[in-house]
Amino acid sequence: MSSIFCTVFTLADIGDAVRAARKAQKLSQTALGQKAGLSRMPVYRIEGGQDVSLSSLLAVLSALRLGMQLQALPQGVPSAQALQQAFAHLHAEAES
Repeated sequence: MSSIFCTVFTLADIGDAVRAARKAQKLSQTALGQKAGLSRMPVYRIEGGQDVSLSSLLAVLSALRLGMQLQALPQGVPSAQALQQAFAHLHAEAES
């Protein structure tokens, strides 16, 4: 099995990695959702860089046999507060 190594800073980065892994395994979004015990919609949202629950993300990663590794970021990388501000519109849209 091949490995995907990437550094992610945004939801879009995660979506790109999930899409690449899904396509490499020749799975449709529906098939991946079923394999993860979910519907197609969380897969669609992840690949689109949209917000999903952590449990849905972990289920999709597990179905793709992918894991995550957390590490300290080097200086100059956006802070959690800066990222929160950058994605505040997503939270506002969800409340509408």
